[in-house]
Amino acid sequence: MLPLLASLPFALFAEEIPQRIAELEGICGAPPSCNVEDQTLDPTPDVIIGKYNLTNGQIVSDLKYISGRYSQAETNAYLRGVRKQAIGWIGQYGTTNDLPFLSAIVTNRADYAQESAIMASLALLKHSPDLILFACEVATNRIFFTVDEYRSVENGLYGMCKEGESDDYLDDDVQRARIAAYFLERAAKPFERPLGADHFACEMNPSYRHSQARRDNLSRNRPPNLTGRQAELYDARQRDAMEPEQ
Repeated sequence: MLPLLASLPFALFAEEIPQRIAELEGICGAPPSCNVEDQTLDPTPDVIIGKYNLTNGQIVSDLKYISGRYSQAETNAYLRGVRKQAIGWIGQYGTTNDLPFLSAIVTNRADYAQESAIMASLALLKHSPDLILFACEVATNRIFFTVDEYRSVENGLYGMCKEGESDDYLDDDVQRARIAAYFLERAAKPFERPLGADHFACEMNPSYRHSQARRDNLSRNRPPNLTGRQAELYDARQRDAMEPEQ
C-alpha cells in the first residue's frame, strides 16, 4: 500500500475496491508539494500506469470510477478534492471520446467539480477546431458558466501559446492563430472582463496594441462613470493604445 493511503479518511475503505484504484485514489487526494520550485515531486497517475502496466484508456476508466464514488452532493472537503482531481486528470490522459462523460458536469452549475470538468474539456480539445467554439460558449453563456470560469478558460487558452511558461504549450501555428483571433474578437465586445481580453489580444497580436481598432474598442467598451482604481486602469490602457512617439 502506498504510504499516503495510511492517512486517508476511513470512508474511502468502506467499499471494497481494487488495490490499484485505491492507490490511484490516494494520489488524487495527495496534497500539492510544498516545494513550489519542483512540482515533479507531486505524484501523478503515471505512478499507477508504470506500476500496473496500464494504458491511458485504462487509467481514464479508473479515474471515471473514482469520480463516480463521490456525488455532487458530497460535503467532505477532502473527498470533493479527490473527485475534482480525478475529473481534472481525465483531461490529461483521455481523448475527445471522453467529452460526453465530462459534458454532464460541465453544464451543471451546481456541481463543485464544474470548473475541473471545464478545464479537462479544454485540454481534450487542445488540437481540435472545436476548442474556440467551446471557449465562446463558456464566455457567453451565463446560464451555465460564471465569469470566473470564463477567466480560467481565457488563462488556459493563453497558456497554450506560451512556450516555456506552460505545460500546456501548443506547438500548432494554426491553432495558435485561432486563439489569437479569438482574443481579438473578445476584445471588440463589451462583457464582464474587457481589460483581460484587451491584455491577451495585445499579447497574442502585437500589431493590435497601437491600432485604431484597439483605441475604438477601449473607448466603446469603457463602462460609464468609472472612478478610483478601475478608472486608472482604463486610463492607462487608453494611453498605452496611443501611437508610440517616433
